[in-house]
Amino acid sequence: MRHLDINFNQLTLPEGWLERGQELTEALLAAEDERQRYDIIEKNQDFWKVIKPTLARLFNYKCWYTEAPQQGTDVDVDHFRPKKRVQETLSKESPHGGYWWLAFCLQNYRLSCIVANRRRTDVETGRKGGKADHFPLCEEAKRAEEPNSDLEEEQPVLLDPLKATDVQLLDFKPDGEAMPRFSVDRHSRKFMRADKSIEFYNINHSDFVRCRIELRDSIDKEVKSAVRYFNKLEMGDADNDLAYEEAICRLRKMCSKEAPFSSFCIAYLDSFRHKPEYDGILDAVYM
Repeated sequence: MRHLDINFNQLTLPEGWLERGQELTEALLAAEDERQRYDIIEKNQDFWKVIKPTLARLFNYKCWYTEAPQQGTDVDVDHFRPKKRVQETLSKESPHGGYWWLAFCLQNYRLSCIVANRRRTDVETGRKGGKADHFPLCEEAKRAEEPNSDLEEEQPVLLDPLKATDVQLLDFKPDGEAMPRFSVDRHSRKFMRADKSIEFYNINHSDFVRCRIELRDSIDKEVKSAVRYFNKLEMGDADNDLAYEEAICRLRKMCSKEAPFSSFCIAYLDSFRHKPEYDGILDAVYM
């Protein structure tokens, strides 16, 4: 997961789209009951579907949660705060009716692959994941119940790619699996938020782990090449200099925000730090 610094007010949107969203929100506020609100939401799903291309371009057609590339695949516009119901409250006497007043709110949208957004079981591992209508809070008592509630009072468990401090809570093992950056012993809340996000966003789905392992092997190959060329730079061989430059550029491309699973690539490259034989190589990649 990478931080997306998005100014929603500067996006180029379909003509009249914002005005239509305001009209639909006003209709929700004026609805007589929950059934009427759900009917309005159900009949107007095309409202958020039409801006999929706009949201996709903001992150080079990658899922905002998993960084999996989405060219040629199904993709969802996830409501970060669920629009109809909240799974964590269904066992309560009065279940939460969802953040229906945000159903047509652009700032509540996150582009998601179906693996991250829809509940499903990984056939290889047997693990269940998918955000769906889950939205756990650190403190349930602070959940916003109505349009006038202060959302800033909530403390969501799930990490948000729009928050720079959230994405820093994730790390990766060399075997391609995501893990919490902080230990449960010293930072229990940070650990819990990362751990639950890995589960609900399906970040360790076997398909994604397999892609990260392939990237790891490519990084190993490029790093070895870069070291070999770097050690020969003093020879003044133009072909060697060019080969070194190309190896560094390939590593930099893997770590760029636009590349698939780039947060894993950065984490794996960091494992080479503090090893004398790699002095200078990582500086060239990150400069």
